This record gives sequence, C-alpha cells and structure tokens, in this order.
Amino acid sequence: MPDIQSTFQAVTTKRELAERLGSSLKMLAYYLYKLPPEQQYKKYDIPKRTGGTREIYAPISGIKQIQKRLSHILQNYQPAKFCVHGYVKERSIKTNAYIHRRKRIVINLDLKDFFPSINFGRVRGLFKSAPFGFNDEVATTLAQICCHDGKLPQGAPTSPVISNYICRRLDNELIAFARKHKINYSRYADDITFSTNLQFLPTAVGHIKEHKIVLSNTLRKIFQDNGFTINEEKTRYALRTNRQEVTGLIVNAGINVPRKYIMRIRAMLHAWEKYGLEAATKEHFEKFNYKHKHPDYPEIAFKNELTGMLNYVGQMKGIGNRVYIALYYRITRLDSNIKLSIPEYIPAPEGTTVVFCEGKTDPLHLEAALSWFHQQGEFSDLDLHFFKWRSDLDINNDTLLQMCQTRPQAKRDNRIEIYLFDRDVPRYIQKAAEKDKSYKHWEANVYSALLPVPEHRDFNEICIEHFYPNEDLLKEDKDGRRLYTTREFDPESGCHLKLKEVYYAGTRAQLRCKYPKILDSNVRKTGSDENIALSKNNFAKNIFHKTGSFKEVSFTYFKVIFELFEEIIAQAK
Repeated sequence: MPDIQSTFQAVTTKRELAERLGSSLKMLAYYLYKLPPEQQYKKYDIPKRTGGTREIYAPISGIKQIQKRLSHILQNYQPAKFCVHGYVKERSIKTNAYIHRRKRIVINLDLKDFFPSINFGRVRGLFKSAPFGFNDEVATTLAQICCHDGKLPQGAPTSPVISNYICRRLDNELIAFARKHKINYSRYADDITFSTNLQFLPTAVGHIKEHKIVLSNTLRKIFQDNGFTINEEKTRYALRTNRQEVTGLIVNAGINVPRKYIMRIRAMLHAWEKYGLEAATKEHFEKFNYKHKHPDYPEIAFKNELTGMLNYVGQMKGIGNRVYIALYYRITRLDSNIKLSIPEYIPAPEGTTVVFCEGKTDPLHLEAALSWFHQQGEFSDLDLHFFKWRSDLDINNDTLLQMCQTRPQAKRDNRIEIYLFDRDVPRYIQKAAEKDKSYKHWEANVYSALLPVPEHRDFNEICIEHFYPNEDLLKEDKDGRRLYTTREFDPESGCHLKLKEVYYAGTRAQLRCKYPKILDSNVRKTGSDENIALSKNNFAKNIFHKTGSFKEVSFTYFKVIFELFEEIIAQAK
C-alpha cells in the first residue's frame, strides 16, 4: 500500500486526521462545528437543458481545500471497478460508451437524486467498514467533512469519489446480474447503461410494452436494496435501427458525436465567417446561453466555447477524422491564435481578493505560504483567493497583460483583482508596474504586480520558486529527484560542478544567464536519456501536500509578497 494511504489509515484521532488533511484541529473544528451550516456552503441553481434546475452546493475555500486533499487520498486508495467510468482517471464518457457500441439493444437508466440519496449514515458507515476500518471518532469526522445537511452535496470535491465507494456493492451486484443474463453493464455517476446482442431481451431485465421499457422487479430490487431510486422519466431503450446514445455519444456503429452538435459548430463558424466575430458572439449568447452566464470577455468566451467543442469532436471522433479536419481548418483560418483561452467567469467567494498568476503552480505555493502565516498568527485579515487555471490552458504573461487591459471594462463588481507577474521576463516589468512601485492600477480595482525581490536573493529575475531558501529549493523527493539551477553547471561543458555523472542536455545559452535559473528538465546522467530533475509541478505538489521531506519548508521569505498584497488592497479601499 502506498505511503500516502498507509499514513491515512493509521489515523485514530481528530487531531491526526486534521494534520493528515493539511489543516489543524482548531481550523477543522471551526469549519465543522463553529461555522453555521448555511455559511459553510454557497447554494446556487444551474438550469437543466431539459427543464428545471439542479442545486449546487459549493463549499467555502477552507472546507474545499480540506475536501480536495481527502479526495486525492481516496482516489488513489482503491482502484475503481472496471464498470465505473465517472470520476476515474483515464476513463471518460468515451470509454463508457465504447462498451455499448454496435449492440442490438441499449437500455439507459438514471438514478434519481443521486448525491442527496447518499446520507450521512451511509458515509459514516463507509469509513467504519473495510477497507478503511476507522474508529467512531474518525469515521464521524470524515462524514462531517464530506456531508452537508446530512447528505452528499453536489459541488463538493469529495462527493464524486465517495459516491463511487458507496456504489461498490451496487456495482458488484449489477456485474453479477449482467454476467448471468449475458448483457453488458457500465455506470457513469448516476447514468446506468445495459446493452446486449441477444435476439430477445432477458425477462430478468424487463420487457417492451407500448414502445417503452418496463424493468423487471428483480432489477428494480437491486437498486432499492442499495438505497437508490430509478428515475422513471429518464428510463429508455433503443434498438440498432434507432439512434442509440450513451452519455451523449452515438454508439450505433462506432463512437460518434450527435449530428446536432456538429451542426451547431458549423453554424457558429458560419456566423463568424459571414457576419464577423462580434455579431456571431451576440447571436450565440442570445440563443444558446443555457446557464444564463454573463462572460467577462464575450468574444473570447465565444472562441473558447467553439474551440472546446471542436476539441471534443477531435477527442471523440479522432483528430484524423475528415469532419474534424475540415472544422479545424475553418477555425484556424478565422483566427490563427485560437489557442488563446481565458475563463468565461471567475468563481471566487464574495468579498475576497482574487490573485491570478502566470505560472500554474504559483497558486499552490502562495496558498501553502499564506496558510503557514495564518498558523503563525500573521496576515490573519488577508482574505485571498488564488485562481487555479485549467490544466489544458496555455497561460503566459501575454494572457495576464491582456486581462489587465480588458478586464476593467468587463467587470461588473468592485472586487479587487491582482495579476501577478514573474520578474524573469524583462519586457513585462515596465508594463506591469508604475515607476518606483511594484504594481500598477488599471482602474476598476484591477491591479498588476511584480513579484518582489526576497532579501536572500542578490538578483532581480525572480520567479516563485526563488522565495524558498536553497536548502528547501533543492530538496529531493522520495525518488531522489530535485530541482536544479543553472549555477550548478559548467556553462561551457554542461557538466555538473559537483556531481560527476550529471550534466545538462539543453542549450548552453540557458546556462549562461546571469541569474540562477531553475531547471526541471534536460538534466541527465551519463549514459541515460532520462530526465532526473523534479518537475516544478511535482515540487509544488510536494510542498502543498507536505509530502516526505517537504513536510517542513520555510515560507519566511514569502512575507514580502503578502505585504505587497496588503499595500494594494489598502490603496484600493
């Protein structure tokens, strides 16, 4: 069993649990017992395309971080059943649909009120039973972390993985049922699919009556005994002579995207080609704004949505598919820089200052550092939300600068937003800061700021990793990997100055820079092509999760960053 799971299973008290989840007993008790339930989550409704609304309960930042850490542990604790495709790494709606392609009959079921039907008692029982086996105190506390108003909230990071654990018994029984009656079974969250090539549908599954599927009492009982209710309105079947759909994909032949989806992409491209981007954007959000969003950057949001839809087609149909290729060339003719992507909206708790960084790992470092200062009783009034970019976005200084330039006109509130630039690209220093200052006001409480120079560094080209003292910056992980700096290598030969077998395989120009640039790639050992350096991403994750030797690191030099944030916030107010 991996170390992360064994240390988790060894927990016997609330205090140990809080520490394992990167918090303290005092903070955990505050979130669970002192903070009123109505302040622990923010409720909002998302309109369904089929009518009605779906209730979403988003936890506040502190609870969310604890839940994220718990979710990470649980996701790697026990492998998911082969029939489960929702919320599982390397599985998707495509792998779910693949099982049911080219079948004579496909049956779709939906579980009613899926997350809310998983109550506190079921979650507590889960943590008391195998494979966890926690005592009453720990199991109860874990259930309190995961539940809101006595049930799993849709919107909490822990709810998906908990639901998969709760459904293991259901999955086992349906796997056995499917094998017995020679049918296929898969589950994607609350979407259940059966399929078969048998000439006649087994009576144990159900029968067709007046063009509707009537499920057998045997099958219904399996769901009832596991605490779930079938949504009768969404129970349907399709023969191969009709359109068979599984989690939004057509499975009659191979895996395909619905024709309406392709037609919508073509219509968006046609409007852009014929009437221009501004008119196409206006028409699109008037007709198809199902979730009633008000994008901060409408035209960029339109391009992002169109690009995302096209990427989806490529993932489902394959990038070599002729339909995808034709759409790809149409969109790149309209905008050769279509890869630019900025979020449509900025989700953050009301009243907090939002910080955007150029590096995707920067928020992890800053959040860990601020949490450390809070524990020391410093910056207790500093309420910051560090925006996390999606992993598929290509974020750089140009992206941040564009947001600084356009955001003041798009904002509809008085919230403070700070866009934080590294100092290692000189041309952005003058653009991101005013003379004799480390920041710049762009109006409407939009600020750009440069990372300040920490007192232990004798150079100005600063990035976030430089705020750690060298003994922490060069720490090794459990596999012996670490970050390197250019000052460790001979700029002419590329050889490491102390480690004889280690050399830098990149360009020598990198090693000739005037400051110690951080290297996380192209570091080799003689006779091997494998990079032995720790990636910046894993360096950040190790610190954030306090893994191994990274459990204790010094955040002392981060203080100047938060002092800068305080100065900006004071000016804004």
